[in-house]
Amino acid sequence: PRLAFAVWKGALGKSHSLHTRGIIELAGAITCGTGRSPLAYIGYGCYCGLGGRGWPKDKTDWCCHRHDCCYDTAEKEGCNPKVQRYQWACEQNTVRCDNLTDRCEKMVCLCDQEAAKCWGAAPYNPQFILWPDFLCGQTH
Repeated sequence: PRLAFAVWKGALGKSHSLHTRGIIELAGAITCGTGRSPLAYIGYGCYCGLGGRGWPKDKTDWCCHRHDCCYDTAEKEGCNPKVQRYQWACEQNTVRCDNLTDRCEKMVCLCDQEAAKCWGAAPYNPQFILWPDFLCGQTH
């Protein structure tokens, strides 16, 4: 299941900042890893935002697909990744989860960390913004 990203209001421009904000952890991770607003990923391709089906449109969409799969794994392990609060740091455009000891907090933070790294390395293609769901094909 894809997650609707909430607006993240944080300390942009700082090389190091600490966050504990519940569901908007992912939104903060996006900004940390990419420098973009999390809103830039709502409805991008076939997997960024709510839902998800078909073949991902590009590398950025594959990052969203992989993140969805990571959250699915966390849910199967008894965690609730969409509302899991955890403390993390943004250091030099990298999400840091180093000090977490709770299993679910660590698992969800690592999902968001890997996704932020993936999005930061993937090209952002404006043609996939608000991509129509009917062009995504069948569910995989």
